[in-house]
Amino acid sequence: QLDRQYPPSAQSYDDELYRALGLAGGSGALRKALTAVRKDVALYDPVTRRSYVQAGKDKRDAILHQLVHALQDQHFDLRRVELLKGRRDASLAASAAIEGHATLVAGILGADHGGRTVLGHSGDRLREFLDLETSFASTTGLRFSAGLRNLGGNKAVFGSLRRFPETTEQIFHVDKFLARERALPIILPVSVGGLELASDDTFGELDVRALLAVFSVPRLDHVGEGWGGGRSGLYRDSEGRATVLVALDWDTERDAAQWEEAVLVYVNEAFDADLPGFPAPVSCAATVCWQIGTRAIAFEREGARTALAFSKTSADAEALALAIVPAP
Repeated sequence: QLDRQYPPSAQSYDDELYRALGLAGGSGALRKALTAVRKDVALYDPVTRRSYVQAGKDKRDAILHQLVHALQDQHFDLRRVELLKGRRDASLAASAAIEGHATLVAGILGADHGGRTVLGHSGDRLREFLDLETSFASTTGLRFSAGLRNLGGNKAVFGSLRRFPETTEQIFHVDKFLARERALPIILPVSVGGLELASDDTFGELDVRALLAVFSVPRLDHVGEGWGGGRSGLYRDSEGRATVLVALDWDTERDAAQWEEAVLVYVNEAFDADLPGFPAPVSCAATVCWQIGTRAIAFEREGARTALAFSKTSADAEALALAIVPAP
């Protein structure tokens, strides 16, 4: 089920993305972390329409939780989540609406929220990041569903299952969901100099918050709530070397400036934490650039749009960041 919901091609993309962001070390780290973090005591498979529950003292509550999923599937067709492959943020938002409602109902009917995913305690950055993103569905998703029910009763909650939230921003902020506020579109260039776009995906408010949380960047909630739209991209040169991009649009220029401030702390904590002081920038045409070991990083901000690029060469990182953010 994991590989069906999270195809190996998407895992390979995220594996490279996480390495560029400083979350993982060598290739294949994501697969190992996934098997360590995802420890389900129960699950419902909407494709086969079967429930699986691990035997144990919490079996009754776990069965109850999965029965709620079965009823959700009967009325709203949970297989629709499969259609969201390649739209990371939308998939996370839909899962939060589903799991939040199931956790809410199971908590009312049972002694506990049975059937929740039991997360493995993380011992490294990648597992911490995955812990935060995996638990989002049952924690923030629960607050989302409870908030909807308080505002409009079960009809409002069922509305989120009939038409899934489109972004994790809508899960964090119920008013954004009620207004059906969409993410600002970001179109990545197919080629930049000698770089060709190999793959891309969304990068939502949850991704921003989880990334900053792992590296203990302060005020991450204030930074994240200004998210307006986001996309990550993987580019390769003629020799197959990767350049990774995170492009973000913000609601206001102030929000973009807060992200710039957070990036300075993030770069230090992720790549230069052992040395006192912030890493010294290097000369470039972008807003700020760093060369830390073999890693070149370029950040560009203009107005409410920002770009953060990681590469082996400063020229590639700088060129990509400047190609995403329009000149003033």
